Amino acid sequence: MARTGSMQQRRGGFQTTARMLMAVCVSGVLLLSSGPSSANKLTEGQQNQNSGPGAATQEGPTIEGAVAKCVLKTTAAENGSSRAKNTTGLTLSKENLVVSLQCSGEKNAIVPKDQKKVCSAAPNAKVADCKGADTDKQVTLKSLLGTSGDIQWEKTIVSTDNKGEVMTLKIKESELPLFDKAFFVGCEEDKAQTRTSQATECKVNVSVKARPSTVGENNVVTCAYGKDSNPRPLEVEMSADNDTLTIDCGTDGSLKPTKYTEEFCVTDNSQLESCTTKKFSEILPTFLPSWWVSDSQNGSAKLTIPESGFPEEQQQFRLGCVPKKTTQSPQANPSVKTEKEEGAQNTDASTSNCSVIVTVKASNFSSLASSIAPTAAVAGGAAALTGFLVGSF
Repeated sequence: MARTGSMQQRRGGFQTTARMLMAVCVSGVLLLSSGPSSANKLTEGQQNQNSGPGAATQEGPTIEGAVAKCVLKTTAAENGSSRAKNTTGLTLSKENLVVSLQCSGEKNAIVPKDQKKVCSAAPNAKVADCKGADTDKQVTLKSLLGTSGDIQWEKTIVSTDNKGEVMTLKIKESELPLFDKAFFVGCEEDKAQTRTSQATECKVNVSVKARPSTVGENNVVTCAYGKDSNPRPLEVEMSADNDTLTIDCGTDGSLKPTKYTEEFCVTDNSQLESCTTKKFSEILPTFLPSWWVSDSQNGSAKLTIPESGFPEEQQQFRLGCVPKKTTQSPQANPSVKTEKEEGAQNTDASTSNCSVIVTVKASNFSSLASSIAPTAAVAGGAAALTGFLVGSF
């Protein structure tokens, strides 16, 4: 009897264990059949638990003209709205010299805080990486644009109740860089910790188009090397009344051809770096290399033709500036190379050469002689006719 009871107890234990194993298996099958949705719900629940009802998120940037807007939302109702983003960013150029960044929302602060600095453009760069005051991820506007004086953002609206701020950057055309540049700024919730989640930051990319190459007073040529800086060759005219030519390549450019004090590029060859050259003496018979004065420190050169050095007939030559390949900035704005007119011979995808066609007018003496000759011929003919008539009587 005792043995029979023992056997019954064992059977009962086996049955209980079997039921437990079956329950575990059924639970596993149900979990697997539910797919990733259950895992997602679990993750979302953990995130919601971590973020709390007052967690903040950024909306934007949205671009309206030259203004980028970022809105920091903190309430559950606000967070439920869509987070529209515009990845085109802002552009500084000759046509648009003003941009603004508006950070709205409680404790929504502009990054970087230093009004003379911006964030260096780099792949996958984040606003949080640029937030600290001593970070190497920032660059001064003076350094980026290559200006002689300081440039800084100006606070146009500062909310007294700590509900955000607005900053505006205004520059002059002369303060545009010689190369296309890029940087970014942004908005981030102003918290005590140095890093916050990406959901609380708003990044605004800014492209800076290089200035156009120009011809100024007294034939002063200032060259730039942006993708759109040189749609066509510049044209300069030299005469006895305007006998100088200054070409300013800047410290990041080189004057071509290399032996510019002796030779020039022919006008029908647009390639400055591999052009067909001729000697200046072929078009200016009395030419001397000393007519050129170089300023290597500032990257410029000046040609002066003396009154006696102008040719008997009008002449033309070509020269110009090309960017130094070793000076391309890491903040250059990458772009796709496009073929334009002959002035825009690109050295890479985001630069162009500055080509100048110079017309040298004929000397005043030659012009005077050519105008005197017909008059003298007429006078001589009249005298001969008078003599003939007198002799006839």
